Amino acid sequence: MIDPPVTCAVDLLAGRSATPPVCMQTYLSLYLEPHRRRALAAVYRELLGGETERTLDFDERIEAELDAWERAWSVLERPPAWMPARWSPIAHGQLTHIAERHGRIVAGIDDGDLVDVLDAPKGSTTDVWDRREEGRPLDPEALAPAWDARSAINAGATEYARRALARWGERFLVYGATGAPFWSAYSCLGFAGLMESVHSEPDSLAEVIARRAAVLRATVDVWAAAGVQCLFMEECFSSSDLISEADYLRFSLPAARDVLQYARDLGLRTVYYYCGGIDRRIEHIATLPADALAFEESKKGFAIDLREVRRIVGPDRPLLGNIDAVAARDGDEAAIRRLVHEQFADAGPLLAASCGSPLTLDTDPRKLDIMVEAAAGCAS
Repeated sequence: MIDPPVTCAVDLLAGRSATPPVCMQTYLSLYLEPHRRRALAAVYRELLGGETERTLDFDERIEAELDAWERAWSVLERPPAWMPARWSPIAHGQLTHIAERHGRIVAGIDDGDLVDVLDAPKGSTTDVWDRREEGRPLDPEALAPAWDARSAINAGATEYARRALARWGERFLVYGATGAPFWSAYSCLGFAGLMESVHSEPDSLAEVIARRAAVLRATVDVWAAAGVQCLFMEECFSSSDLISEADYLRFSLPAARDVLQYARDLGLRTVYYYCGGIDRRIEHIATLPADALAFEESKKGFAIDLREVRRIVGPDRPLLGNIDAVAARDGDEAAIRRLVHEQFADAGPLLAASCGSPLTLDTDPRKLDIMVEAAAGCAS
């Protein structure tokens, strides 16, 4: 008897060989976002039912979002074993206005501007160079204010994930995501601000990161309250080509360990994804209380060989694959199957197939189906 994907994923994260082996491709929300937006526009058009405008309450908005995700997910004939959850897009009491204007579906919350549902987020809102105030020292309290999980839970932040679990939890491992504390400091400092503060204001930066860790523990509280079984944590900007080993050991590793252990103590399985070069890192990463580890593919002048990773972390630590996303996009079926089988030969059986980076938006969904099928064929 073949176990459902969720059982196989849970087995893997528990250190047991999955039967059959699974694919746990990372960043599926990014890859499927264009499909989700098109699906949401279609769902809203159906809700309009020929009318020009309509107002949705909180429950209707959540159900519309879930219906859109289900349609986006359905572009995959053989989906991976885990599914990302989202926080609820609005708080209780807020209303969503939808309308059809000139053939386009637009939406907005309460009295906010109506925005084309198909418009993607603007890069300038996420790509930040330096947020420090010139001539002023870092203010940790202002940069990383305290955050209350209970208020978010009371405002309905968990509702989307709860309903996602009700819909899909018997088939897929539904997981929540967060950044690691060092990486999350980028959002309040920017890239240059983060890199330069490592040396110009190390003590203040350490306090910022400690406060960010407290915020992320509260984030874990929200995911746990939603009932998700797994936390995916991403770490960036601490790689061997950016900061020293000493700085990594001071600013990145302890804070990541703190949040991962907190999640583990709450009963969540954890996957720690490390972005960047792992020279003088992997030995330390191996000590983290993460159930599984994941890494980028070899690029940008560094090499990450899963056979070497397996040698260092030992035979009992589950890993996610790091197939080159471009190779997956451009390869034919035989090439993709070969890549999956090679990684299982190097690092299996406690391995889930995955690319080391998000799939590019122009990747045919069938390529991911092939990865899932190839992984299942790697049963020992």
